[in-house]
Amino acid sequence: MKVTRDAFLYLDPKPPQHRFAQCGTCRMFLPVRRLCAVIGVKVAATDSCGFYVHGLPTESQPVAKSVTAKEAGLVSRPVRCENCTFFRAQEKRCHLYYELNEILPDIFDLDVAVDAKGCCNAQIPRA
Repeated sequence: MKVTRDAFLYLDPKPPQHRFAQCGTCRMFLPVRRLCAVIGVKVAATDSCGFYVHGLPTESQPVAKSVTAKEAGLVSRPVRCENCTFFRAQEKRCHLYYELNEILPDIFDLDVAVDAKGCCNAQIPRA
């Protein structure tokens, strides 16, 4: 069995697409206290991490402090494909996925087609 892109936690975008995958659209965000229910630290609505779960933010959830910010991969940047060094806009594909398929075809079978507003945990900001 080959590795597919779910290993990278690729997510297709959901509305609002221009804020998709940022803390402000995560159901774990506590907007009044500006806290993450999973990490238990202050976060900005524009931050993001690997525990992103699309949904309506709410104050009525417990703060668990289940992981550290570092373990969650908390970053302060837009993490969508359109902002990633691997995104090839004209081909609407992820060049990282493409290269892994080419270099290691016995290991990877990655769907290279991605949405500009999608995201994954391999996102590297453009220089």
